[in-house]
Amino acid sequence: MRLAAGALAGFTPEELREMAAVDVRTVDIDTLTDLRDIAIDTKAPVEKKLASFARQTKNPYVNRIGDYVVKVCYQKEGSTINEKMEEYIRRLAEVYV
Repeated sequence: MRLAAGALAGFTPEELREMAAVDVRTVDIDTLTDLRDIAIDTKAPVEKKLASFARQTKNPYVNRIGDYVVKVCYQKEGSTINEKMEEYIRRLAEVYV
């Protein structure tokens, strides 16, 4: 659950640990940044995308989309977000078929 160091200018390691530890069940949703308000240059390299995201949010780990709290973790390798979404949709389809 790590962001690249260059992307985190302005956050101390302790602040990042505290942000990552936020419990989505008890967080005050009104204190979170709505992801719909964040703009990212999709053509930029990953490091710059992460830095832009970190600058625009109060917590790079826990945000909101409308009335829903969203918690993310970061990894250097593994499945892409598109692959994860495809896997999620396949699981949903299996439940209803």
